Amino acid sequence: MQHIDPFDVSDESINYQKLIEEFGTQPISSVKKLPNYKAFRRGFVFSHRDFDKFLTAVEKGKKASIITGVNASGSLHLGHKWTMDLVVALQREYDIPVLLTISDDEAYVTGKVKSQIESLENAKLIAAQLLALGFNPKKTRILIHQQYTKIYNLAIKLSTHCTMNEIKAIYGFDMSKNPGQWFYPVVQAADILLPQELDGPHQVLVPIAIDQDPHLRLARDIADRVGLVKPATVHMRFLRGLKGGSKMSKSKPGSAIFLDEDPKRAAKLCMQALTGGQPTIEEQRKYGGDPEKSVVIEYLGAHFIEDDSELQKLKDDYRAGKILDGETKQLLASHVEKYLSEFQPKVSKYLEEIEDHLMKD
Repeated sequence: MQHIDPFDVSDESINYQKLIEEFGTQPISSVKKLPNYKAFRRGFVFSHRDFDKFLTAVEKGKKASIITGVNASGSLHLGHKWTMDLVVALQREYDIPVLLTISDDEAYVTGKVKSQIESLENAKLIAAQLLALGFNPKKTRILIHQQYTKIYNLAIKLSTHCTMNEIKAIYGFDMSKNPGQWFYPVVQAADILLPQELDGPHQVLVPIAIDQDPHLRLARDIADRVGLVKPATVHMRFLRGLKGGSKMSKSKPGSAIFLDEDPKRAAKLCMQALTGGQPTIEEQRKYGGDPEKSVVIEYLGAHFIEDDSELQKLKDDYRAGKILDGETKQLLASHVEKYLSEFQPKVSKYLEEIEDHLMKD
């Protein structure tokens, strides 16, 4: 039985249609005019809440912004990049401001790091990585909770507009959770509603993976009670781990390619990725492979092949047995090594000046 919440995702295959029904969201197909970006064309985005309202506001030139974030348990990986690439694309398409929040506090209270010092160091690395992914520094605000403690003042303010019973119902917490974990959902709501707190009520989009939707449900309920616009969201599918499973994750050893990984070692990891091929070369040539089972082809389509016809040809050739698993792995390895070799120097440059890019009290 699949289990999904902000702190844990079971490892079996995910039934996304069932999630739409369980979470009470809308299929992305219900939005008539989607942006011409691969995440929408290729089905990476599968669900939404009020995305149509956000697009209408943007098209009419009304105030709009985007907010998303990550926790500070360690370096970003390709799974995070998948979502952030979408945010970068939307920022470029609509020329709107973006707020990126890094929850170093969540990493600490949930035991993902040993100290607040460690989470702060991780957060600064992540901030530099985010900028290196292509966000417009002039239109992007980044905050780390330890350094922008005004977020807690907003959380205190919002906390009077929800109840412990509500948090228990949304998150399923019991009394074994520490007080920091019980309060953290309100801090997340503060993150999500901060753009409206700073700039007045307006349409805000929150692109996330579906496991983070409970944060959106709480934030939307609170927004309605305090006179703010309910934030919209689009839900990304999970990028599967290297060897399969439901998602790439920091907490699942061997499942992720991290953006601070040595490029050559990352290339070697690609050679271990799950494929959809046959047991032998002869059988692969005869029967072909299943591109939908191949993590290798999934990564290529998510990150490195921009042209839809090129990706479709790769899939067709794979099905026909014209391409072997070793060839697809080598293609992915070369892309990953090249990308990381070019990306990491950009991160180093931003790290040198990172304090200039962070919101402070």
